[in-house]
Amino acid sequence: MIKSVSLQTAIIDDINLAVSDLAGQLKEKLPLLRNSVGIVQCDPEFIEVGIMPLLHEALGITLVGGTTVSIATNSEISNHMFSVLVLTSDDVEFVAGHTTGLVEDYESAIEKSMQAALGGSKLPLGLALLFPTATDNENLPGDCYVETVEKVCGEVPIFGTLSVDDTVREFDRSMSVYNGEHFSREATYVLVFGENVNPRFFVATVPKQAGLSEENAVVTKADGHIVQEINNMLAVDYFESVGLAENGEFKPGVYFLPHIVSKVDEEGTERAFVRAMIKFDENGHSFFRGKVPQGAELSVASLVSDDILSATMGVMKQIASVDDAQAVIIFSCIVRQLSIGADIMKELEQIKDTLRPDVAFAASYSGGEIAPIGCAKQGKPINSFHNYSLIACVL
Repeated sequence: MIKSVSLQTAIIDDINLAVSDLAGQLKEKLPLLRNSVGIVQCDPEFIEVGIMPLLHEALGITLVGGTTVSIATNSEISNHMFSVLVLTSDDVEFVAGHTTGLVEDYESAIEKSMQAALGGSKLPLGLALLFPTATDNENLPGDCYVETVEKVCGEVPIFGTLSVDDTVREFDRSMSVYNGEHFSREATYVLVFGENVNPRFFVATVPKQAGLSEENAVVTKADGHIVQEINNMLAVDYFESVGLAENGEFKPGVYFLPHIVSKVDEEGTERAFVRAMIKFDENGHSFFRGKVPQGAELSVASLVSDDILSATMGVMKQIASVDDAQAVIIFSCIVRQLSIGADIMKELEQIKDTLRPDVAFAASYSGGEIAPIGCAKQGKPINSFHNYSLIACVL
């Protein structure tokens, strides 16, 4: 069984006091059991002023996570906060690690690191969940993390995030953290082992009826996350023909428009997911943050505040009905926050107000979301990379 508590501080001008604040909260709220881990989400400034080594020593537990922009916990909502969701258990084990050389060779970096971590478990228990945090890399679609982790770890649910900061498009201050270290170009992760781990996953995305185009276009040529042709037209020409691009560049604001991708899978089920556009290259090809398969239907959608909040509330009501919830981890795409309007904390307020006060949680924003969207017929989790979505994991 997992027990949990959320810790948070907004103290930034005295880092020793911030560490003392977090350590005091943990001592007061939760006796630690045999195995513990802390899931960190924080404003980059806390890492830049050196909190991680001090906090790792003070708490005495493994710390893994990354940067974000706004955070909600049981006690507070803030756009400038350091939070730790502590998970502790006698019969669940947490093994953490980080990659080395992710940008140079992501497959080798993930395989070497996770194979070592898999060998680090001291308990003869199955791997039940993998929780990664990676930094954004526009040249590496988020699906690559999912596919490589599955090669190493097998049919295990994957739930995680791409870290962000308030630079929005560049994310040049985003970081991942592991114990006392921080990284701008590596992934960190936690492997969760145990028979008594029962993760439940929820996803809220862009409603399909929100499409701006009357008919779906077809991706007629693609290579991974690079769409070369749509409706047999060069990608840039297609987007110019529908008014989204001009003179080889996306028009202002188009960067924040989601694209709904629909394709029938090998089992005959139509799967729809959302992708974010990044840029055109010199060949007129369009880059996306995740893979877009050839033959898929593509429609441009809009993010409307009411739709975002309605979808979030729908997921939160489902989570609130889970009777045995001990902890909840939530990530929402940063573009959802930017699309809500003047009250940018509205989604986090919904989350905090809906969850039971006795369930520890942390909710924050992401540059790309990883979560299962269900199970295939043979029971394998359908791990997926998402854009513009809210994902939740209930433990």
